[in-house]
Amino acid sequence: MYTGVTPAKLPDKIPAAVESSPHACFALTESLEICYCNSAWDRFAQENSAEPGVLAASVLHKPFLQFVPEDLRLVYREIFQRARTLGRMQSQDYECSSAQDFRVYRMQVYPLKPGCGFVVINSLVIVHPHTRAVCEPDDARYRDRDGLIHMCANCRRARRVDDPAAWDWVPAYVTHTRRDATHSVCPFCREYYYGAYLAPKEPAE
Repeated sequence: MYTGVTPAKLPDKIPAAVESSPHACFALTESLEICYCNSAWDRFAQENSAEPGVLAASVLHKPFLQFVPEDLRLVYREIFQRARTLGRMQSQDYECSSAQDFRVYRMQVYPLKPGCGFVVINSLVIVHPHTRAVCEPDDARYRDRDGLIHMCANCRRARRVDDPAAWDWVPAYVTHTRRDATHSVCPFCREYYYGAYLAPKEPAE
């Protein structure tokens, strides 16, 4: 039984399909506040060892952009603005890999009637075992003077302290949500995934 957003907010034929979808789906108000998550949202979070703070019960009625790394907020704001202005679905691919598998998801943003917000569907489009060179966790190499690990918000690689242009794949750092990590976007992801929105960024010194 559908228990999420009422049909007053979503077209009559969408709610059941969204609720039963195997993909993580959610709905936003016009001001980008999360107003609904389907059951696959929590299932995906739990399968990826996410903290309770990102489960549906915790994120409802909160701004979506609150859960987006600062470097990507303008990107996602622009995607929703385009969906509203053009009146048609907009999509964005992003990486969300696990320690074992390389995974790319596609976020599809469907604008509802003006004033009624958006429905967002996140579907897995690529998955295969990692082929990246694996690096071991090394505090001297990856932790800055404040004890933080700088990780890419998209590919989750870690930036080297002694060479800010180098980002390494350290599976041990992505097995669970980290409180000791700060997120930006590595040069590769900045150009490959978000080049249409973000200008190149000089490496930090």
